[in-house]
Amino acid sequence: MPRTARNIVEESLTKQRADALWTANYLPALPMTPQNFDVGALLPAMLYLARWGHRRGVGRFAATFGQQEGKIQKPPTIADVARRLVQPESTLGSFNDAIGQYLLGDLLLAYCLENKGRALGHNEQVQRIFPAHYLSSWVDLPKEANHLRGVPELLTVLLNQQKTGQYLESGNQNRKEKFAIGAGFSDNALLTLFGQQMLIQGQNASNLTSDFFVEENATNIGIDELLAVRTAQACGSAPLKAKGIDVERIFNRHPLAHRAAEALREDLSIFIMAYGDVVPRQAFLQMLEAGISVGMTNLLLSTTSLLTVWEVTGQVPEATQQISLPLFVDCSQGQDKILRDLSEGSTSEGIRRFERLPLLMMLLRVLDDRVRIDRKLRDSLPANIPDATDWINLLGEIYQERHPRSDAITNALDEDCQRLAEPLENDPDIAEPEIAHHLRHSRGNPALRLAETLCELMGDKLQRTHYVKCLENALMTDQPNGFAIKRRVQRSQSGSNRRMDLRSIVLTTPLLEFLVHRHLRRTATDPVSLSLQGFIKLLRDRYGLYIAQEPPGQPIPQEMLLRNKAYLERRLRDLGLLIGVNDAESMKQLKSHYRVETCNVA
Repeated sequence: MPRTARNIVEESLTKQRADALWTANYLPALPMTPQNFDVGALLPAMLYLARWGHRRGVGRFAATFGQQEGKIQKPPTIADVARRLVQPESTLGSFNDAIGQYLLGDLLLAYCLENKGRALGHNEQVQRIFPAHYLSSWVDLPKEANHLRGVPELLTVLLNQQKTGQYLESGNQNRKEKFAIGAGFSDNALLTLFGQQMLIQGQNASNLTSDFFVEENATNIGIDELLAVRTAQACGSAPLKAKGIDVERIFNRHPLAHRAAEALREDLSIFIMAYGDVVPRQAFLQMLEAGISVGMTNLLLSTTSLLTVWEVTGQVPEATQQISLPLFVDCSQGQDKILRDLSEGSTSEGIRRFERLPLLMMLLRVLDDRVRIDRKLRDSLPANIPDATDWINLLGEIYQERHPRSDAITNALDEDCQRLAEPLENDPDIAEPEIAHHLRHSRGNPALRLAETLCELMGDKLQRTHYVKCLENALMTDQPNGFAIKRRVQRSQSGSNRRMDLRSIVLTTPLLEFLVHRHLRRTATDPVSLSLQGFIKLLRDRYGLYIAQEPPGQPIPQEMLLRNKAYLERRLRDLGLLIGVNDAESMKQLKSHYRVETCNVA
């Protein structure tokens, strides 16, 4: 059997080191796995984390609703769920005839469950449950919690605001915090909002069957909530805690991009507490997912921007100096071809810069791997959890060769390069003489040489492709409440035609409503006035979104900037989010659709 590049790395650097390096993430810098994930599936997982204080393991959805064919458990479909919910003992038993089951299946597909690939029909595999009610967290969709790439844990850590400790602690030690975990329905704003008519039975709140839905008081819940409740009740209990290789506790890791992380935390917490009881549930979920989309995109691009600075200076920028990669917004949503092309050009440049992030993460892993075992440093290393800024600054000092131990570590990394180059040059199965020559003779820093080589050996699919998919999922591309739209075009290059995807940044209606309503509140209880001009400036400074000003490095005619601003103003007026009696910019004020009472956010 021919050897692979992974085999050569294991033989040259040892299997233990290869396991640490042959990956795509670096949790101290970005506490999530940069692969594809579904923003719409995050909230049920966050509700589970908030209620139980640990990560989700195996549940009973497939066993309850799936069909057994021999030894194979088939994934449940809408038809399977409807058939199980109309059993005689169920309160939905009146749907038990053929027409009733079809109607119930349509209701489930519209309000409760989603098929794989957003397919229609009752015989497709179910992939997602909508977070209409807290009990949707009892349904283990997706089946593997790891498929959410650690994003629910990241958002839970941000909302919890625990300053110290390696893990999030259960209980509400600080009564001022609104997002405590494992403390009950009244101590977490998410659980209070989604856990209508829920109480904990018995003295043991950690018992997975202690949650109880009070049927007698449930006189005002919607059909979406009722379907989620009945689906969960059929499962019998919440899923078990994670076991085996999955660590059950939630690591208290904070992102390196402090400014973007704080913006995401503020946006979600203020919007949830101010509007959760005011906005209709379906509209609220659309707006909240849009807010997660813009926040996660900002976090990913800000991480890229600050690590690019770190590579040059060896220091992580201060929070006030951290900026996102600039993106030009097409406020016409593709109606204006010129604005669309400008946004596509800006987004393509942003993605091109983002594609360097896998290399920067590999560089951090290479330095981490050597520095952690250095004889003179290993007993006095700075902590990398919750905040890894000091740790990554130390790696930067060594990378820039300003630290007393830089020479020793650089020499060790150079030896790794030489050790890896020999089999890459001579192995009959993996003949890579160009890579071997680069490892041996390039004048660059040995850490960067080794990182570049490992990224090349891992291949595009395990590095760049995963990161681009992660960004695309964060953008919620082509979704009704997403942040970007994509089109397929054909380009001629060197005499051949090549098809490629171009993405433009847009403000869909749910996203625009989220941004307006969120920034009309300084805090959950404190409203603030906001002019159109102030809103445009806020989007630029907070999220790196350019509307009436050209992004750095992208010249745009003033006429097009004014046209873009006019599109935004027209859309805000059409949505009822802007008032103004004349053309004076200071008189154009944003306004809310929803009246927020103080009692809702106390």
